[in-house]
Amino acid sequence: MINDSVRIITVIFLTTLPYLTIANEDSTTSLEHQRYIYSVYTADNFDDGGPISRHVWKNFPAFYGHTTIAHTGPERPLPQNARVDVADFKLTLSTGNTTLANYIETNPYVDGMIVLHGGDIVFEAYPNMQPHDRHIGWSVTKVVTSSALAVLERQGLVDMDSLVENYVPSLSDSHWSGTSVRDIANMASGMDCLDSDGYQNTESCVYRLEESLDMLARHNPRVDNLTHMRSIKRKRPAGEINEYVSANTHVLGLIIENVSEMPLAEALKNLIWDRIGAEADGMMVTSLEGISAPHGGLSARLRDIARFGQIHTPGANLDVVGSDHFADLRSNNGIRFSDAQLQSLSETLGDELPTNAAWQWDLVWADGVRFKSGYSGQGLFVDPNNDVVIAFFGTAGENNEEHELTAISHQLIRSDLFD
Repeated sequence: MINDSVRIITVIFLTTLPYLTIANEDSTTSLEHQRYIYSVYTADNFDDGGPISRHVWKNFPAFYGHTTIAHTGPERPLPQNARVDVADFKLTLSTGNTTLANYIETNPYVDGMIVLHGGDIVFEAYPNMQPHDRHIGWSVTKVVTSSALAVLERQGLVDMDSLVENYVPSLSDSHWSGTSVRDIANMASGMDCLDSDGYQNTESCVYRLEESLDMLARHNPRVDNLTHMRSIKRKRPAGEINEYVSANTHVLGLIIENVSEMPLAEALKNLIWDRIGAEADGMMVTSLEGISAPHGGLSARLRDIARFGQIHTPGANLDVVGSDHFADLRSNNGIRFSDAQLQSLSETLGDELPTNAAWQWDLVWADGVRFKSGYSGQGLFVDPNNDVVIAFFGTAGENNEEHELTAISHQLIRSDLFD
């Protein structure tokens, strides 16, 4: 097997040089490595972690069908203003204390990380990818989808308290019928298709969802995506609790397509991508049926994920989703966490705990800080009050080992670095 320990890390420091590059060779870009990956890749092992997954994460359109989210407007600059105090920030981790820069350099599960403050890049590192690489964001895609929905709401084209069948008539005689768009956006639909039932369980509803989108290996008789969506049963009344159901985001994607009368990739271009000033095209997983994957199919450059995060910071002056959306994330329209959920979160986040989940964001704090995670180590933190965006990509190990960038980003957000 190709040795994956030879890595490049690019960390911006406050020096006369914009980048400091540690190591001179990246084995993952070699011809030998690429041919090796293609020789061992299968639709069953691509998400097992390690070198195969990392290569697939950075080259998803080479393995799965995609459509382009074109960037047709001017690139919006992200000025480089590297800060030593951010790179040298002391982290408190279960494995001991270290600095941010040292952690990023030495942790094998980090692919890239960027920190924006006031629109400037104050820290950026690419230990296992190149700045120009697109990387699958997995469930970080969900908040790109929900933000596009927020734009349609702002335009008066979607009423969040209306019922889903008003926008997706094909679900009108299914168990989805009678569920508000808001409850679906807040992961409180009550539908029985929990992600926690397992992507490795070929009989689970969530496996069959991704199987219908040609994202997972075929282990069941082919069922078209709409038939699968209509087959999902109700588990509990809508609006009761927050349960992670990627099928909810899939419904939001159908709403966006039906309201905009455009394929999802084109709608995202118009509603989000061109408005953030992206530097490169995004790519959206699209099945052989032409059905997109709004719950986890976006591949993009890390800087463009950070640019997207800025639409949730009023200081960026992008005015995409509007100030009412910022308030809505913190209102009672979200789903508050139970005591048991808060206790579990405290193991990662300590005492400063979020209050609720809303609009596909996993965690929302009372002061507006919000976080969205993605499978295998993807993440996006936004602090609107201090105009901070932290985005990162990762790849889990072959034994499900992951980095600690969620806890680390929370420490950065809650420090006095950005006051």
